[in-house]
Amino acid sequence: MTNPQIAYDPYDISYNPQYEKRKLFLDGTVTIQRFDTLTYPKLGVFEDLQRGFFWNPEEISLVKDKSDFQNSSRAIQHIFTSNILRQTTLDSEQGRTPAMVFGPVCSVPELEALCLAWGFFETNIHSKSYAHIIRNVYGIPKDEFDKIHQNEAIVQMSSNIGKYYNALYRLNCIVGSGGTVSEDEHCEAIWMALHDSYALEAIRFMVSFATSLGMVENKIFIGNGAIIGLILQDEILHTEWTAYIINTLVATDPRFAKLAKDKRVKAKVKELYDDVIREEKAWADYLFMYGPVIGLNAQILKDFVDYNAYYRLANIGIKYNTKHIKTNIPWFNRHVRIDKKQTALQETESTEYLIARMNTDIDLTQLPDLVI
Repeated sequence: MTNPQIAYDPYDISYNPQYEKRKLFLDGTVTIQRFDTLTYPKLGVFEDLQRGFFWNPEEISLVKDKSDFQNSSRAIQHIFTSNILRQTTLDSEQGRTPAMVFGPVCSVPELEALCLAWGFFETNIHSKSYAHIIRNVYGIPKDEFDKIHQNEAIVQMSSNIGKYYNALYRLNCIVGSGGTVSEDEHCEAIWMALHDSYALEAIRFMVSFATSLGMVENKIFIGNGAIIGLILQDEILHTEWTAYIINTLVATDPRFAKLAKDKRVKAKVKELYDDVIREEKAWADYLFMYGPVIGLNAQILKDFVDYNAYYRLANIGIKYNTKHIKTNIPWFNRHVRIDKKQTALQETESTEYLIARMNTDIDLTQLPDLVI
């Protein structure tokens, strides 16, 4: 079956798109951005919540962080530099993906708006945050950025992330230029790209944040830790809405429900997560190649990878077998509880999974359960 769904002109408003009858993806192009009635209201709540998190990294001082770096051991300098360069790469990948890769196949305004907000925060806030850190901690920032392209582990990670993003992007380009693609192939590409995104948000980012916050536990790089805390707040939200999108597709769209049960596709998804987990553990060895920091070493971080993956994957219906179902980084739970279902935010004043304040003007009664 060919797929004409995204070949429509998004600037043609001569017809009523009837968004209330649409699926999330590949069910017509978004033209007028109507938000009077949302087909998927939880996506609107997620997007409102994200806008309420707006912050500026330049407001956080990094003067002490520069001194901390200059006075640190080779091991700590290696961990800090490697981690910030990898974080820069992760957000560079994720910054362009929502609008460029998922945007063309969005079929309702609330999903398109969410993708635009998603990309804005990843690029205009997170990536600029890492640039702010690098400019203020290092003597010659350009030299540090250039190291990204020379680090084989980071380059390979970027290639692995881009595999499924590029696959969907290329299909979108074919259809957008008037070509045809089978609907089955297009849906599978969306499905794999969503899991690729979830792996990045839910697993890869959390490993890097655990490392950054480990420095804070040692009373160093406090400014960096404050920025990472704010980024963590955003990435937890991105993790939640990606899980929501995946689960909603299975529940509401027969095309994706079929993919979720297909043995071949399930094997591909399993391979994707297995590769990510294996890669994150190898990165832990790389980070601590010159030695540990107090409270954190390669083995502790690798066990954390398993612990985190166990709960994150359970949230999208995937069982990950591991003995590490209790955290060995207890202080991480001060920032986010991975193993607990959060109480609905309207029922408590606690924001234990959030670092910064939320916009209290947002109607939280529609907020989905934040299961993390």
